[in-house]
Amino acid sequence: MQSRWSLRRARALVGSKFLLIAGLVGFVLIAWLVELVVGLDEPIHPGTLFSIPIALVPAGLWLGFFTLWDRQEPEPKHFVAGVFALGAMVAAPLAEFVLAEAVPPLALAQRSLSPWALDRMVYAILVVGLAQEMCKYTVVRYTIYLSREFDEPMDGVVYMMAVGTGFAVWINYRQMSRLDGVFLSAAAAQAVVTTLAHASVAGFLGYVMGRAKFSRRKAPVRGLLLMLGLLGAAALNGQFGLLEVWIAPSGIAADPWRGILLAAGLAALVFLLVMLGSRRLLASSPFRVPEATRAP
Repeated sequence: MQSRWSLRRARALVGSKFLLIAGLVGFVLIAWLVELVVGLDEPIHPGTLFSIPIALVPAGLWLGFFTLWDRQEPEPKHFVAGVFALGAMVAAPLAEFVLAEAVPPLALAQRSLSPWALDRMVYAILVVGLAQEMCKYTVVRYTIYLSREFDEPMDGVVYMMAVGTGFAVWINYRQMSRLDGVFLSAAAAQAVVTTLAHASVAGFLGYVMGRAKFSRRKAPVRGLLLMLGLLGAAALNGQFGLLEVWIAPSGIAADPWRGILLAAGLAALVFLLVMLGSRRLLASSPFRVPEATRAP
């Protein structure tokens, strides 16, 4: 029975993942078609009118993905929505404040330098990546993590992805509203890339959180595991930030499909990581069917 349950959940994960990717790609295609039909052959100023829906649509698709993904032991929707809101209204503004205080040296601010220079990589990972992932982690760690609803390892992935999605809404809105001009399809592609990246990296950290909380190892070992997970998430975040510098702002405006390919690559990577880890998470779940109750 447990093997059947695992298979059903794995199939649900595969199906919902493909629906998510199709929805995100479809969102960009619709934006591109609107450009063709309306005749938007010049960049537009997004403003609030376009920035809010462009930031919210990819997030809505991710929240729908959570609902399809966690059907076996679904989390209360109001808790998922609450963590999502905290990501947008607490974690992201806090990270933005921290990074505003940690202004990079002038040399790092020069866009003419290669984004892959060692000093830029260190700053992207140990300052930007660590600050953003620490803020996401803090929101979950001191809210739902302490609740009875956080009762199986998979919850770490669900709630961290929710906070990462909310985080991306704030980032997307702030980026779009500051632009002087951008193509509609390019803005949609940028929102998709950012949402996928922040939700996916947070999901990686959530996997580690779930494993650590329900591990039988001693507290120092669990703490070390969480620290390594946080550093790993910061490294992934930093790499995305460097890729973002590479494709934006002019690159993505000229070729939004480059951003879509990046998003597809990130999604495929996270899909592989989640599939590889799902069996372990299910094995650690307190809701697994005991061996004695399995059908002969």
